Parts: sequence; C-alpha cells; structure tokens
Amino acid sequence: MKNENEKSTKHIRITSLFDGAATGHVALKRIGFNIESYKSSEIDKNCLVVQNHNYQQEIQNGTFVQLGDVCNVSIEDVLDTDLLLVSSPCTSLSAINPHTPVLGLDGPESSLFFEAIRLLGGIKEANPNKEVYFIFENVASMSNVNRDRMTAALAELYPNVQLLKYDSAEVTASHRRRYYWTNIPNQTPLVPTGIRFSDVIENGYVDRDKANVLLGGNVTLTNGINRHYARNIGNIVFKEKWFCDLPTSEKLQVYPMILKESGYNGKSIKNANPLGFVNGCYRVLSPLECERCLGFDDGYISSAPISKTEKIKMVGLSYSPDVIGHIANPLLDIL
Repeated sequence: MKNENEKSTKHIRITSLFDGAATGHVALKRIGFNIESYKSSEIDKNCLVVQNHNYQQEIQNGTFVQLGDVCNVSIEDVLDTDLLLVSSPCTSLSAINPHTPVLGLDGPESSLFFEAIRLLGGIKEANPNKEVYFIFENVASMSNVNRDRMTAALAELYPNVQLLKYDSAEVTASHRRRYYWTNIPNQTPLVPTGIRFSDVIENGYVDRDKANVLLGGNVTLTNGINRHYARNIGNIVFKEKWFCDLPTSEKLQVYPMILKESGYNGKSIKNANPLGFVNGCYRVLSPLECERCLGFDDGYISSAPISKTEKIKMVGLSYSPDVIGHIANPLLDIL
C-alpha cells in the first residue's frame, strides 16, 4: 500500500467526454493522482458554470481544457490521453425514459456513444504501443441488447474489456446502479463504507438506510408522498420522527390531514428555506444534501451560481466519484 506522499507523485492525463460537473477530476484527485491535464467535452451551460466555479485557476493555466461538443473533438485534440472517461447520454437507454419507442443506441442522444468509440479508436491507432485506459459508464436498466452492443464495440478495440455492475449505495448514501466498462486490470468489489442516508441530511428524519436514486426531478410537496411510495422514486425527509416511523399505509392516511392543517396549497414560496417543512410533514432534499448523497464534497455543486433546480438536476445526471475512483485506483500502480 502506497502512502499519500507516494500517490501524489503519480501524474495522469485525462479526457472526459460528456463530462458534466467534471466528476472525473474529483475522483482521480481524491485517490491521489496529480492531474497533469484534464480535457473536458461538455456543452451544457450549467455544467460549464460548475466547472468554471471549481476550476477557474486550472482553466486559466491550461491544465483544464474545455473542448466543447464531442462531435467536434478531433483525435489530435486528445492524443496524449492516459485515461478516457465516458458517460454518454442514457436518454434512449434508461428503462424509466417515458418516451416511446425506446430507440436505445439508435436514439439521437444515446448514439453519441459511438463518438466516444471514434475517439478511443483513434487514440489507440495513434499509440499502438501504449495501453490507453478507459472507463465507460451508463445505466444498468438498459436492455441486454444495448448492453451487449456497447460491450462488443469496445471489445473490437480492447478485447480485455470488463463489464462491471456497481450500486453506488455500497460507498455512498444513495442508490445508483450503473454498468461500467473498463480495461483497467485488477478490479475488486466495492468495499461498503457504512454511510447512511441519515448521515447526510441536515434536519428531519428518513425511513430508509439509503436514498433512492437521485433524479433530475423530485416528488412534489402536495401529493408527492403517494408517488414516492407507489413508484419508489424521489427522496423525502420527514419533519417528525413519529410520522417517519409509521407504516406506509398509515402515512398515506394521516398525511392529508397534516397537509390541510398546514394550509400549504402547492404554490412556490420565493426564497423559501430549503430545509423548511412548508406542508407540515415532509420536504425534499436540498442541493447540499443531494451532492452529499452521491459523495461530492460540500459545496462542489451546491455553491455554484446556478438555480436550485439545476443543481439538483446536475447531481441527478452525475456518477459517483468514489465508484470511479475505485475502478481507477489500480492505475496508481500502473502509470
């Protein structure tokens, strides 16, 4: 086992496609890498605000490069890559996508996966004597057909590709089941950390050990409790422990009376306290609690100058830095 001083001498050059909030930078720095360069392909304006908020100095000195649209990234732009991170859109892959028909990898956004294949293939061809390492991530709810197509496309370039399936609940306070494809050797199972949902909330009570999958949207503060239990989606923090401890059927019976007594009618309250219980019973997660659930440091996303809605949406679209760090960790002994 290397000590932290030894780890800090390890340098890495990363390219991250569909980079979002630059989670890969968080992950690789957290496990001890000195990030020599980080090239980020992202077009979402709010993601770019978060990147600029956290990496202003690195952007100014050229160690953090924003490449823009993946379709416009040339192989020459990324030839020096040691590790390629890819989190291509799951829009047409996810089982919870409300749109029909489910187009899978033939959908206009999810087909961008093949842009990543284009770049990985180009890097490999230009570096025939170098192993270019990669981690591809996407939803575990996709069909077996699409999963196998992705595996086959990667195996054409790197026959040693491994398909992993992890739930971030092993190392964070919330569930997030994902497939990960990688050619990084010496993979091991996640080691549970024991962190609980209750460990990351700022007030109130929760009725489960782990938060549900974080989504871009959440349940409402009027009848959202019914949707929460009927579909097992969204996350709720209760005001009172006695209510939190009730069986679900009793919660659903008692809640309408609490809502009526509160006088809350569903209208948004400007500058409302994100930790307040306006309906007298429960609230949804604050941006700070959301980022904690997935394993980000306090303020990484929540302190950025974007709206509360966009902060929560961004966490909902991110992957867990600690899962990526776990997969990448063997590179400390390889690079």
